[in-house]
Amino acid sequence: MSTVFSQPKFSQPKFSQPKFSLPKFSLPKFSLPSSRCQVLAAKFSLLKPVVFAMITIVDYQMGNLRSVQKAIERIGGQAVFSSDPHEIATAEQLILPGVGAFGDAMAEINRRDLAQPIHDFVQTGRPFLGICLGLQLLFEESYEHGTHRGLGILPGDVVRFELPDTFKVPHMGWNTVRKTSESALLDDLADESHFYFVHSYYVRPEDPSLMALACDYGHEFCAMVSRENLFATQFHPEKSQANGLQLLRSFHQLAGRTQPNT
Repeated sequence: MSTVFSQPKFSQPKFSQPKFSLPKFSLPKFSLPSSRCQVLAAKFSLLKPVVFAMITIVDYQMGNLRSVQKAIERIGGQAVFSSDPHEIATAEQLILPGVGAFGDAMAEINRRDLAQPIHDFVQTGRPFLGICLGLQLLFEESYEHGTHRGLGILPGDVVRFELPDTFKVPHMGWNTVRKTSESALLDDLADESHFYFVHSYYVRPEDPSLMALACDYGHEFCAMVSRENLFATQFHPEKSQANGLQLLRSFHQLAGRTQPNT
């Protein structure tokens, strides 16, 4: 006869999870005066979003449009091309570029009926920038391959460099400019800065106070004009690296600061 042994039964001891609670902390309540809140909100642009103006580049088939547009994009702006008279006259900001001969440029502008819209835009008080040939076209007359009437927005003419053989014409490459008067586009640039030039002709403003920058190439000539909302450079800011981008940035930031004429 065999004996059967039963397996002893063991019960698992039960452990209860200790109960505890974290102390409750309450944050102190405070409030700023409403006037202070408004100041802080305005400082950090919380009251309204920052909206930059669209720049319109005049397209008359004689400008380095894409390089100007790319430079605007590099500073965080936006630019579009237009040859529409209404769009040009009503633009938020306007750039008139230019590469080539003065007479051909004016013929294209007149063929597209753009002369009056450019005049109308300048009269609005909104920011205008001419570049290279776009500077020269603003004046009354040019003697490049004959005599040609310009837009006549500024008094003066455009003449060729007459220099000794030691100076090559066109004037091409980097050169130093110096400030001759105050301009909103020059506040963040040194008194003497380098910019890139390509030109055989230069402007002679009748009013010396128009000249904002001067440059020397055989003799002194006007490198930039500035009058209220109108600015124009003989050099190419879009090819002038950091200094050129800073000038374009200052131009773009004028939107909303200039007072449109009514």
